[in-house]
Amino acid sequence: MKKNNQKIVIKLDKLSKRYDDEAGVYDALRAINLEVAEGEFINIMGPSGSGKSTLMNIIGLLDRPTKGNYYLDGVNTAKLSSKDIAKLRRDKIGFVFQNFNLLPRLNLAQNVEMPLIYKKVSLRQRREKVKEVLSKVGLEDKIKNRPNRLSGGQVQRAAIARALINDPSIILADEPTGNLDTKTGVEIMNLLKELNLQGVTVVLVTHNPELSEYASKTIIVRDGKIIEDTKK
Repeated sequence: MKKNNQKIVIKLDKLSKRYDDEAGVYDALRAINLEVAEGEFINIMGPSGSGKSTLMNIIGLLDRPTKGNYYLDGVNTAKLSSKDIAKLRRDKIGFVFQNFNLLPRLNLAQNVEMPLIYKKVSLRQRREKVKEVLSKVGLEDKIKNRPNRLSGGQVQRAAIARALINDPSIILADEPTGNLDTKTGVEIMNLLKELNLQGVTVVLVTHNPELSEYASKTIIVRDGKIIEDTKK
C-alpha cells in the first residue's frame, strides 16, 4: 500500500468505536480516516474524552473497532484471530507509556528483556540485544540497576529500550513526557526524534502542544472525529 511513493504502514478506513454498557451508548470514534506513512512522526492531540486514547488503543491493537477497517502494514487486522493480533502487536509495535510500567523488583536488563522471554529467545541472544538497546538510549552502564535507583528520565529511557527490543517498525508513545520535568522531557523527545530519523514510525499522544514541533504531522481529535490533519 503506497501513496506518493511512500509506504502506508497505518490505514484507518471509516473506523468507528462504540461502547454500550450500563452507562448507555457512547461513540468514542466516528468514521475515522487516517493514513500514516512509513517513517512519519505524527502527534495526536485532543481534550480529555475526545477519543484520542481509544484511537491509540486501536492503532496499538489493544482494542478493536466496532465498524470500519484497520490495515497495519497492508494487513486487514479485522480478519485476524486474537493469537495473530497478539503476534502482530509484539513484532510490529513498541509501546512507551507515561507511567513507565517497569517492574520494580527486576533490574534494568530483566525489565528490558521481558518481550524476548515471551518470544523464547535464548539467554545469550537476549543479553546481546539488551546491551544493544540500552546502549542506544545511553543506559549501558545502568544494566544491573533497579528502577528505584534511576532518575525519571533514565526510567523512561529504559522503557523506550524495552519498546525497541523487538525491533518494531512503529513506536506508540502515550504522554511519554507527562511525568518528567521540562529538561528531561526534551531529552526524551529528542531521543524519539532520533529514532524517527533512523526510520522508525512514531505515533505520539499528548496534551502538550509544544511537542508538535517534533512531529511531521499533527492530528487533532474532538468528539470522536479528526477535525484537523496538519502536515509540516
